[in-house]
Amino acid sequence: MRATLTTTYRSLLANLTQSSTRLEDLRLQAATGKRMSKPSDDPSAIRPVLNARGQIRMSERFLNTLGTAADRLGILDTHMERVENLMQRAQETLVYAGNGSLSPQDLRTLGEQMRLMKDELLSVANANVEGKYLFSGYKENIKPYPTGAPGEFEGDASAIELEIGPGEKVKVNLSGPEVFGDPGTGKDMWRLFDDMIAALAAGDANAALAEMSNLDRAAEQARTQRSQAGNLAQRVDQSQINMQDMRIDMMAMLSRFEDADIVETLTNMTMQETAFKAALDITSRVSKLSILDYMR
Repeated sequence: MRATLTTTYRSLLANLTQSSTRLEDLRLQAATGKRMSKPSDDPSAIRPVLNARGQIRMSERFLNTLGTAADRLGILDTHMERVENLMQRAQETLVYAGNGSLSPQDLRTLGEQMRLMKDELLSVANANVEGKYLFSGYKENIKPYPTGAPGEFEGDASAIELEIGPGEKVKVNLSGPEVFGDPGTGKDMWRLFDDMIAALAAGDANAALAEMSNLDRAAEQARTQRSQAGNLAQRVDQSQINMQDMRIDMMAMLSRFEDADIVETLTNMTMQETAFKAALDITSRVSKLSILDYMR
């Protein structure tokens, strides 16, 4: 088949355009490090890429929630440790008061120490972190124990739960009644301390010592609640590790579909530049030919 000059020019132009487009694609890949910049680059990879991106966004959202849950449980553990230490000191004080060798004045002094412990316990019960009361449940802006009077609680005993994974929630609070309420003794911690203080102030060591069983149950309640919060914190820590692993896996998958092999890309780009320059040179020579060139 005989090719006309017009056909030759069109063919050369088409080849130049194709070569230029390929070169620009390679330059874009080298500049961005991405093999895919638009769906037409690899239509078969669109579904896994979109799925991976969705999974990464979801994992980042849950990791933020997990961080919040870990912070709240960490703060809670710090305050529960203070409660546990206070209860231990109260037990030690009561044991000392019952050794039978103390004078009424000594017992009154111990009563004053017990009163200071109650004040410290009340301070923990009304702990406020970033404007929110720790043991008030949903009523985080309301002081749960304004005075420390027996039976007093102004908060909400509801559990606060955060979603740390698809369909997975974890409790991140302890309500006031769970920690300072009646541990089956008929007395909450405020009445228990008031009774111990009153007995010691009256110099009645036996009456004070009679509260030991109630104090032991209250202390055990505090330890149990702290232990349960610790289990929740451990679960949150493990969920963080799992979620981070999943995020890394999804990012690796996304990279496999999206990212360009830089060495290969640069090599191909160099080859394409050479080919493009050659095509330009040939096109330039052909375009200069005329009937006189053929007659020489």
